[in-house]
Amino acid sequence: MIIPVRVLVGLLLASLASACERGPGAYRGAGLPVDTLPVSEMVAVYRATVGGAFTLSDPTLSILVDPQLLPRTSGLAGGDTMPPAVLSALRSSGLAQGLCKIPLKASGVPLTCNADRAGYVARFSQPFAMPGDTVQVNLVVQQYSIAGARPEQRLRFERAYVVAKDGATWRAVREARLSAP
Repeated sequence: MIIPVRVLVGLLLASLASACERGPGAYRGAGLPVDTLPVSEMVAVYRATVGGAFTLSDPTLSILVDPQLLPRTSGLAGGDTMPPAVLSALRSSGLAQGLCKIPLKASGVPLTCNADRAGYVARFSQPFAMPGDTVQVNLVVQQYSIAGARPEQRLRFERAYVVAKDGATWRAVREARLSAP
């Protein structure tokens, strides 16, 4: 089977671009550029990401957002601060009931946040552009309790979601479980 030259050149260029984008220590979004989406699209992408991990129609679900974005490297140290407009839109959309920071290291002490009820804190990566109307978003989740309540279990996980736009709606179409953050 003979492979056309243009296909070989395309594969070579994609391979080189991918190697340049990965950089040393790239863990999240390796080989993918950050996608610049309008605030409303960012909120829709983050909603779809949380919807990949939880049932959003559950009336008992309480989500707080960590305002720090995940870094490209493994672990939780570093990362930019989420733009205030995105934080505000997440809250006004009803996805986030407030803010709370996930500790950098898992500990034996349950996380306590200032909220009306116990739930989960979500920390997102920036959306990484994929071909078409598709992005990859990493999500770290940690369960929290509230002051004066029985401490919750110490659930903490990270997943990477491929989120695709179908018409006007974003939805998580694939999930990858990652090692504990």
